[in-house]
Amino acid sequence: MTNQRYATVRMHPSSTLAAVHAGARRLAPLILASLALLAALLLTRAPLAAAQAGVDSEAAPTSDQIASATSYLERRRGRTAFAVIDSAGRLSGVRTDDRFVTASVVKAMLLVQYLRKVDRADRALSLAERRLLAPMIQVSSNEAATAIWRRVGDAGLRRLAAVVGMTNFVVGPGYIGSCRCSARAWARAQITAGDQARLFYELDRVLPERFRRYAKKLLETVVPAQSWGIPQAARPAGWRVFFKVGLRATGLGGLIHQAARLEREDSVVAIAVLTDGDPSYAYGKRTVREVTDRLVGGGFVDPLGARR
Repeated sequence: MTNQRYATVRMHPSSTLAAVHAGARRLAPLILASLALLAALLLTRAPLAAAQAGVDSEAAPTSDQIASATSYLERRRGRTAFAVIDSAGRLSGVRTDDRFVTASVVKAMLLVQYLRKVDRADRALSLAERRLLAPMIQVSSNEAATAIWRRVGDAGLRRLAAVVGMTNFVVGPGYIGSCRCSARAWARAQITAGDQARLFYELDRVLPERFRRYAKKLLETVVPAQSWGIPQAARPAGWRVFFKVGLRATGLGGLIHQAARLEREDSVVAIAVLTDGDPSYAYGKRTVREVTDRLVGGGFVDPLGARR
């Protein structure tokens, strides 16, 4: 058996301490670099996570509110659709691409496109023009709308639709559908809830700056008799409402439409509710109001005080 001897090396305490310090000096740059990298990653990801959390928690309406509006609409009679663009710019809804006869909702498009035409000519509105545009929006004058349409034409409406991104908008003799509207060419248009929500959401962008305040004032001051539905539900919750209504008879029954832009503090929301085949106008108006109330309202209170 072979004897093995193991040597034990004893280092002086001062030598050991010096070696530790030397090793620490060599590792220090690596440690600092690693800490800096970790800090950079945390600083980069934290704001993104916070922003995403903010969108999810602060966007109006919430997913629960949209689900409530959807559930309600699915129980209503006739053809129905709604679209909402939330304050984060996301579109949701039910049958958002289904086409409906426009009725007077298209008058908002006539207003915007006419103002864009005047702006391209680099001039102010005349008194005569104001006397057409105001009644077309505030009291929904068909005669005024026809006069404006003769200056805009179907081609002008199509150009506006392209600017906004209204990919399902159509107008012309081939798109009358169930509409009893041969006397007024602008009434040939077919609209979707999704496209109308896009138009009202983009209103500030597509309106010429010089006419923006004027156009929005008209859309905000529609006569009380037509301020049912969206404004009825949203205004009590603190929203400013810029909107246009549509109401007429079709081959299916009553037609009730409304599209609107809602503003509150820094938030913008757009809503469009379209119905056709309503058993009565009152029925359709209630559909619009109840959908809106579930999306952005605080609980509509009717004249008798009953909370819906």
